[in-house]
Order: sequence, then C-alpha cells, then structure tokens
Amino acid sequence: MTDKLRHQAEALIQATESADKSPLSSEAAQQALHELRVHQIELELQNEELRRAQTELDAVRARYFDLYDMAPVGYCTVSEKGLTLEANLTAATLLGMLRGEMVGQPWTRFIHKEDQDIYYRHRKELFNNASPTARAECELRLVKKDGSEFWALLTGSIAPDDEGAPVCRIVIHDIAARKQEEQFREDVQSIIHHDIKGPLTSLYSLAELFLKGKMDDALMDVFPQVVLGVRQVIRLIDAAEPLREMERGEYTPAETLLEVHPLLESVKDSLAILSAQNDVTILLQPSAECVAGRARVCGEAFLFEDLFANLVKNAIEASPGGGSVTIACRVDPEVVHVAIHNTGAVPESIRDRFFEKYTTAGKRFGTGLGTYSARLITEAHGGHIGLATSEADGTTVSVSLPRCDIR
Repeated sequence: MTDKLRHQAEALIQATESADKSPLSSEAAQQALHELRVHQIELELQNEELRRAQTELDAVRARYFDLYDMAPVGYCTVSEKGLTLEANLTAATLLGMLRGEMVGQPWTRFIHKEDQDIYYRHRKELFNNASPTARAECELRLVKKDGSEFWALLTGSIAPDDEGAPVCRIVIHDIAARKQEEQFREDVQSIIHHDIKGPLTSLYSLAELFLKGKMDDALMDVFPQVVLGVRQVIRLIDAAEPLREMERGEYTPAETLLEVHPLLESVKDSLAILSAQNDVTILLQPSAECVAGRARVCGEAFLFEDLFANLVKNAIEASPGGGSVTIACRVDPEVVHVAIHNTGAVPESIRDRFFEKYTTAGKRFGTGLGTYSARLITEAHGGHIGLATSEADGTTVSVSLPRCDIR
C-alpha cells in the first residue's frame, strides 16, 4: 500500500516538473524545503492525533463492552414493529441462544404464549406515552431456545434511533429465584392454613359446647388432643422461616440436644384424632436404646416434630381403613434411624420424585410439600431420607440423622 502511494506521488511530481521546466532559485528551493518540512511535521502530528483517537476509541469500545454486553442484566432494542434490533450478550445468554439469532426476530417470539397480553399492554402503554422519561414495568415468563421458561422483570422506555424513529429499550431482570421464594412462601402459608383449620375448628366447637353447658366427660377426654393440635399449629408457624432458609441453603442447625423418643410420642398424640377419623392405628415401636434416651439428635424440637408429623400424617392418609402405621426407632453408634411404615403403596407415577416439591397424588387437599419439607429438614441437619414401596410390602419412609452426644 505504501509503495503504491509512493508511485502515485512520484507520478504527480513528474507531471508537475514537466509542466514547469524553469529552474528553482536557491531562495525558492529553500522555501520549498521549508514547506515540505512543515507539511511533514503536520502529517506526523495528524498521524499522532489519529493514533490517540484510535486508542481512545478502543478504550470506549472496551467500556461499552463492559457496560453493555457484560452487564448483569439483559438489554434489547425493539423496533416499533416489534422486531429485535439489538441485544447484549446477557440477553442472549438468558434466552439460551446466540446474539445473532435474536436480531431480526419478533420480540414476542421469546414471550410465553399465556403472557402475550401482558407484554402487549406494556408495549402499548410505552408507545402511547413516548416521553423520554416514561417507564413501564411488567413481570412475565420468557421462553428459552430449548423451550424452558423463566420469570423476568421487563423495564421498558422509548428512545429515538439514529434516524429519529421511536424504538423500545428493554431491560431484562431474571427474577426466577425471587418468584420461587414467593411461591414457596405461598405454599407454606397454604400448608399452615390447611393444617390450622382442623384443630381450630375442633377447639371452637368445644368452646361453643362449653358456653352452652353441654360439656360431658367424653368431650373433656378429647380436649387434650385439641390442645395438642393447637400446639401443632404453633409449630407449623414457627417452622415457616427456617424452611425458607433451608431452601436457600442458609440455615444453620441449632446445637440443642434432643431425645427422639419423646418427639415421636408427641407426634403420635397430636395425630390421634386424625388416625381415629381414618380408622388407622398408630404403633410406636422404639428399641430399648431409644426408650432409654440414647437416640439423641441436635436441632430444634419443633422442626423434628414437623418432620415426623408430616411423614406420619401422610402414612395415615395413605393407609386403608382398619390398617396401621408403625413408627420404629433404633440407634447405631453414629446414626439415629426412624422408619415410618404403612400398608399402602405409593403410586408408581410419583415414586421417583416422592420428595420433590409439589409431588402428590390421590389426596384431596394434598399440596405436595409435606415430604418436600421433610427432606429439607432432614438434609439441613446432615441426615438422609429414603423411600421403599411396593404393593406387597407397603411403604416405608426411612429417616437417618447424625447421633448427637453433646455433654
């Protein structure tokens, strides 16, 4: 390239010299040399300025890459017709595709079909109020390239493009974790609401009979069971926040020493009314070591009561009338084992995901959170929970917890 420019320059000089054959005087030659040197310095200064501008441009591009492409949120520019004009790397990563695959595609392609109306209202609001300060937010589900979905918060604004046409700037926040926590909070509240209703209804009925002077000895015998039910309600409320911490992996178990046998007896007593209503007998079969107080674990009593109550309650509801639920307890040198058995079998469709969230089958008011919370509590205390089920042998849920011997 440099040689080509040099040949062009020499050709221009030769043409100029052939047109003007008059010899230069010494003074004129000195002036021409001065002009050439000045011009050379000007070119060098211009070249240095170009290099400096190029360096600054590279720095700006690097900052742009950091601020736009590597931002912790997704950025997209969408035309008035709804086509994706530009997207940063974060947006492409969130949607599981290459950035080039997004450009030119309708933005609605990435929105869950059930949330299209939400985006339509969001977009209409923005373009109807095309003020530079106007903002609109909405929460909806976006669909990735592989078909999976996630919750996102979209913040939109209107700005002119290079030609003055209005475009929509969209900021994408991944709020899947927040939505999951909100859903779990609602689920815990649903569990509490459902489990509170029974004992409170019984307590209200007893109080009403007492006010009417209709309390007899038989009803008074039931009263302690109702009190246990109310205690269970308080336990459920206390367990709500620790369960959320366990799901986030932020829970630290307490170092309080607990004997398992009294906990199991308390669970059996609190579920006596439910077992009677279902015509199911609860059998507590602890080993001699368990009865002697050697089955000890560390933690908070209300959490372990919640753990075992959930499992025994499930076993009662899954047992046929006239059947029984057995709670066995034994001790190894380092582990306390509790096994809860009933004669019913877990449906094959849910066996592989029995301890996963929302897994339930055949229960009218089942939420699918009882066994899930049991797994959370067990694993948060360094234990293991397992399932063995068949039509011939029934169902056994086994809980193994580290033995605790704090002196």
